[in-house]
Amino acid sequence: MEPHRRFETLCVRPISHDEVAGWVELLRNHHYLGFRGIAGRSMRYVATLESEWVALIGWGSAVLKCTARDEYVGWKEETKMKRLYLVANNVRFLVLPDKSIKNLASKVLSMNLKRISDDFQNVYGHPLYLAESFVDVSRYRGSCYRASNWQYVGLTSGWSRNNNSYYYNGQPKAVYVYPLCKEARQRLKADFIPHDFRCVEREGNMKKLKEFPVEGLMEEIQEVRDPRKARGIRHASAVVLGIAVCAVICGARSYRAIGDWAKALRIRDLRRFGSRRNKAPSEPTIRRMLQAVDAEEFDARIGKWLVSKQILPGTALAMDGKTLRGSNDGEQLPVHLLSAVIHKEGIVVAQQRVDEKTNEITQVEPLFDKLNIEHTVVTADALLTQRKIAEYLVTEKDSDYVFTVKGNQPTLRDDIHDLEFKKNPTITRSSTKNTEG
Repeated sequence: MEPHRRFETLCVRPISHDEVAGWVELLRNHHYLGFRGIAGRSMRYVATLESEWVALIGWGSAVLKCTARDEYVGWKEETKMKRLYLVANNVRFLVLPDKSIKNLASKVLSMNLKRISDDFQNVYGHPLYLAESFVDVSRYRGSCYRASNWQYVGLTSGWSRNNNSYYYNGQPKAVYVYPLCKEARQRLKADFIPHDFRCVEREGNMKKLKEFPVEGLMEEIQEVRDPRKARGIRHASAVVLGIAVCAVICGARSYRAIGDWAKALRIRDLRRFGSRRNKAPSEPTIRRMLQAVDAEEFDARIGKWLVSKQILPGTALAMDGKTLRGSNDGEQLPVHLLSAVIHKEGIVVAQQRVDEKTNEITQVEPLFDKLNIEHTVVTADALLTQRKIAEYLVTEKDSDYVFTVKGNQPTLRDDIHDLEFKKNPTITRSSTKNTEG
């Protein structure tokens, strides 16, 4: 194969839940350190070439103590303890036997680095600023890290951690780091984290919980039918669902992130959810509940409650059309729904069935008819980019919109293309209501 086409089909992606066992088994069998697990917040990746597994990568929480790394960043101990979660440790990297191809290792690392921060953002609700890795110099030269533009910052002192204690192993390792954003060191050691990332400071999500009307939410969720069998139940369904909803509203984007959020709850927080236990439901418990509950009933109740609490004004809503899987019985067309979804949380607040004799365009007004979306920004794909819809949102619902423009609106698309944005900068508009008699 020609060198420039060698990696055309190379893909680096997170493994699925069904692939975990195979991923672990390969590391145990072929990595010189074996595999017992990954500490803290973790991500597991596989690299495939022509759909065949060729390499495995594992990421975990940064090590607590590393003089070479800490001197590189230049942070104070107190600051380090607050920001260490923004650093990830490349704990395992394995090119599988008989898959060794020139430059494969460095290419896989480079591709992984391009997505790792976004993946942490999606799973755990925060980005990463720095990657770290430790190379056993008695076995490897770290060539793939250097080829991927990692920076060597020194050697460890030769100590290892065992539970809560440290012991001297006599085998210093080379320390490599890779900045995952501009001014990574400055961000990590700054007295104040930049405004855009303030929300990810430790316990920031718990502050949101203090202000959230949990008790009212629980009253609504109590009515959702528990799909589980009575035997062996430890946590009430309302407790599990309530915690899951609040975790998502606070930024959790996966089962694992919801589980981590739940684990951080204090006893007094659990009491607000109606839990009689001193321990939050585990990630597997939350996963099983969310997979078993009636999704339509759950979404409808949560959406209704959000509307009643006036949480929508000022947020961003997406109009999203979806065809329900399994709704085609062979005689009728599948059920198609137009939904209003809160952007950040992904929560459905309203749904409108689209009859087979009409289309999504005609269902926009019925969708928002009973919703208070004042000062809300509504987004939509190109199909719903219609003058009538825009006028309805602005004049009747007092909201704004951001629409996608494609070939179905050729004149508008050409007009936008002809705009000279440098000569016509974006204009910010604000208004105040006259309160004089």
